[in-house]
Amino acid sequence: MRALPFLSLLLTVTLAGHALAQANTIVGRDIQLQDAMWIERFNRTGTFPNGAQAIGTWTVCCNPGTSPIPFVAPMNANHAYIHWIITRESAGRLVQISNYAWVKHTFGSSNDPSPCGNCLNPGLTSYVEPGCNDTYANYQAVDHFHLGPPHEIDPWLGTWNPVCSYFDRGNPEVAPAQQCDGIRSLDGNQANALNTAINNAMRIHDDDLNVAGANFYYQAGYLIQSEADAVRGNNLGSRQFAATWNGGSGQWDLADSSPYQLGTVLQRWTGASIDSAANGADDGRYFVAVKVTGPTNGLYHYEYAVQNRDNKRGMGAFRIPICAEAQVANFGFHDFDRNALTDWTAAKVGSEVVFQTQAVSPNPLRWNGLFNFWFDSDAAPRPGTVLLDQYDIGPGALTLNVPSTTPSGLWNQSLGAGCGSPSAPTLYATGTPDRATLPNASFALQSLGNPVGAPCGFLLSTVPGATLLAPGCTAFTGDMFTLVGPVMTVADLSGAATIPLGVPNTPSLEGQSLDFQMLNLVAGGALFGGLNISNGLRVRVGNLIAGCP
Repeated sequence: MRALPFLSLLLTVTLAGHALAQANTIVGRDIQLQDAMWIERFNRTGTFPNGAQAIGTWTVCCNPGTSPIPFVAPMNANHAYIHWIITRESAGRLVQISNYAWVKHTFGSSNDPSPCGNCLNPGLTSYVEPGCNDTYANYQAVDHFHLGPPHEIDPWLGTWNPVCSYFDRGNPEVAPAQQCDGIRSLDGNQANALNTAINNAMRIHDDDLNVAGANFYYQAGYLIQSEADAVRGNNLGSRQFAATWNGGSGQWDLADSSPYQLGTVLQRWTGASIDSAANGADDGRYFVAVKVTGPTNGLYHYEYAVQNRDNKRGMGAFRIPICAEAQVANFGFHDFDRNALTDWTAAKVGSEVVFQTQAVSPNPLRWNGLFNFWFDSDAAPRPGTVLLDQYDIGPGALTLNVPSTTPSGLWNQSLGAGCGSPSAPTLYATGTPDRATLPNASFALQSLGNPVGAPCGFLLSTVPGATLLAPGCTAFTGDMFTLVGPVMTVADLSGAATIPLGVPNTPSLEGQSLDFQMLNLVAGGALFGGLNISNGLRVRVGNLIAGCP
């Protein structure tokens, strides 16, 4: 894991932080994203299908609480921030396709009537008064006069320091003596010059929209000072939209489609389950969504999406507990910066699958961002807890524990690789479930990668062990092999050979382990010139066995 040179300091800060309640909370402070709508594309760069465009949406917020919400324009620090991301669901995965866009600093409220309550003081335009709402248009979402970098904002406390900020320094930056005087230097002329291109507005690339059969969703959100975590669930909302390339206009035609839905955009991911956790009272919340499919040829496919709602310290590593004996393959990672040099590394380390940002080109998951992680494993899904390591120094715990699904049920354990020429056959369990429960009439073993029509024999050992038969060829047995089922079966046209091993409802089988391999007869095989042998597979029998060996 990433080195923590200030571990003693971190522990001190962590212990002190947990003794405190969430700082700066104001009772009755609550903002709700009432609606997000009317997505539109603005400035464009490049030629289709290799271009990009700025994107903006309308947002409507309201105040369902009892405390007025400051919307005082910068350089006053007392205002809200509007943020967006755009996602795509395709090939079973929901990913962020927008850049890490800058956020909108609010500068006033219209205080219109709303369904959130009675709008009592509509004349106080520097606040969203209780019961009132306020609207920002899609073209305001790309106006650089009020767009600022997200890293300047503490998303947990909702605070921002205008001194030495982007607005203070200007773009291009003013003279050094004026860059930290607390006076706004980013004026209308500078903003108008920036508005002629995409610059810091939210953008989408053509190739992220030009995906057949995909579903697209945008999420908007509000961040305010002094709002308790318990009432932040209504700060986010999403809406589906359609995207069609219009060759005549040379632009994307975007149109809202599905109804607005309150909450994280991860709710849009078909078949996924979502959990979340905050870093106590010290820092903000993450959402973790997971979707598991399979097994296919003995492997389950795990997909995770982690969204940082408002955690200031960011996530530097994502750790998923797994059976130490489990096999893992086909690691994958997706972020939104389109830079392969900042991709996270992935590996199985002992009893964990570990994804982590690199030390040389760090890319922690910051607030209002969404990263994806995936892999295949022969371990089956079970309820568990994933671990999110904080990237920056405290306050708060070093790691967040989030309930989720983990690969922690290894019912059929790979004992080691087989050998073959030109390649070794594979052996895995099938059935509904693919586990030797008592009873399970559908349980079977299947081998793939055999020559069509090759005679195949399934072998059983009741005593664990390993015997080297030839260079690179191991028999996973501690006693003599026994042929099981038919003495021979023949590989079908797909190279598959299957033997049914229906498990009876026999209590004496509970807790037993049976080790299997498969041999095929093939001229020039790796073993004795005429045989290929599969990987070893230990079948753990019963309903009460532990998830991991």
